[in-house]
Amino acid sequence: MDTLGLTKKVITVKIGGRTTEDLEQLRPFAADLKDLMAGHYPLIVHGGGAEVTRISKQLGFEPRFHEGIRITLSEEMDVVEMILSGKVNKHLVRFFQSCGLPAVGLCGADGKTFSGRTLGTVEGKETRTGNVAEVDPRLLTALFTAGFLPVLSSTSMDKRGVGVNINADTVAFEVSCKLNSDSLVFISDIPGVLKDGQVLKSLSRDEVRREIAAGTISGGMIPKATSAVEALKHGVGQVIIGQYCERGSLRALLEGGMGTCFHL
Repeated sequence: MDTLGLTKKVITVKIGGRTTEDLEQLRPFAADLKDLMAGHYPLIVHGGGAEVTRISKQLGFEPRFHEGIRITLSEEMDVVEMILSGKVNKHLVRFFQSCGLPAVGLCGADGKTFSGRTLGTVEGKETRTGNVAEVDPRLLTALFTAGFLPVLSSTSMDKRGVGVNINADTVAFEVSCKLNSDSLVFISDIPGVLKDGQVLKSLSRDEVRREIAAGTISGGMIPKATSAVEALKHGVGQVIIGQYCERGSLRALLEGGMGTCFHL
């Protein structure tokens, strides 16, 4: 039994993009999760940026991004929370339940699982986009030990109780560290870190630095790779970035058969 009182290892899986929307991917993914629950405590962390963009535009809000991060104006926060912690989260919970998984949907504010602090002023405007300030794993551990599958959205609150929108990748990193996750898996729309058209199967901390300098790791993959190394320093066993393709892909990612695995 570990320091959190858990008898099985935690596997944190962050999903977004097609995986949250495509039933042809979600159905075999749910079956893989069911297999995983026999010997582990899976935690699902999800985004839903495409759906936020689509519905926000319908409501008259033009999405704004700064250095790849969505900038959430105060008047947009309710919409973002409605979509991520309402529509997307409950869609996933209902679907997983229909597949026989005991899913429970929650956001960071529930049990103060994670709280946030905003970035303040960005490009002259106050934003409700922020970072994780603190993580309290007690609600998640209670759900694990009671046999539930937590499905966690990336909205939360600041110390005043006002909503904060946090990047789902950031949430997955911070929460997986606090849970001492055995593995943190990022299900992506790409098969892993690519070099000369081939997936790099594994990357150490030193190799990450070299590949960033060489330009192999670039753009949005840079914060993922550097955060992966930080997560490993803070007790996460391994971090994997890869694509979900078919039944069995989750196990293949965890066992090194697919994707890129980061290690110290």
